[in-house]
Amino acid sequence: MKIFLSSPLLFAYPMEEVFKIAQGLGYEGVEVWHFQLLKSEEDPAKLRKLARELGLSLSVHALSWDLNFTSKLERVRKASLEMLEESIALAEALGANPVVFHPGRITIPGDSAEDYWELLASGVHRLCEFGHPKGIDLALEIMEHIPKEFFINPEDSKRILEAVSMPNLGITFDAAHVPLEKDPLAFLKEVEGVRQIHISDLTPEKRHIALGTGVRDFQSLVKYIQENLQVDIAIEGMEYKNDTWLASHNKREMDRMLV
Repeated sequence: MKIFLSSPLLFAYPMEEVFKIAQGLGYEGVEVWHFQLLKSEEDPAKLRKLARELGLSLSVHALSWDLNFTSKLERVRKASLEMLEESIALAEALGANPVVFHPGRITIPGDSAEDYWELLASGVHRLCEFGHPKGIDLALEIMEHIPKEFFINPEDSKRILEAVSMPNLGITFDAAHVPLEKDPLAFLKEVEGVRQIHISDLTPEKRHIALGTGVRDFQSLVKYIQENLQVDIAIEGMEYKNDTWLASHNKREMDRMLV
């Protein structure tokens, strides 16, 4: 199990600096947000070399903003899948694994989730087929219980794994996506095929805030992951300024939980 820095914790920095800061703070890996790398326009080959020099493992968070590969609009589905394939190709270029990606969303308010499951399964299967010969694993993320999201419960993980049945498909569990009335550890124990973990704190008003500043106590969750799953944990959050406090604070909080 390794602790990864999610690159938006240092969103204002070029990715080369993100790698160096992460290594200096004691992170063992970086989850590279594809969108952030598009913004900085850096060479994946150079970043791959730098990561090796720094001893960092890499994963990729696929493009997600504005994409919806279960849209009822065919051109939106097509464009979204093509851009997600670009994220998989980026992972290959970086030597990164896995690629975390978001499911699609409901297009029409009031639609049933069932109206979108066939599109979800076909899209996930296409992406897994694209990634498999490249040696890239995909980790589909369970989302928040908010309007338009429908891949949101532990039982959804079992259903998609059975529907797609590809060896390179896994699930991303995000602790900040668990409803406040549910226990994150109990939720996690019901999820199948966990390949990647995301963690950050939350309040009733906001998700993905600094560890230890919200309402969650993740001590038992982290211990369970460490002792039973041994999959990598990426600490998430967003800092728009040239400031390393959030990345540093989160690493200290994680180290405290790992003692």
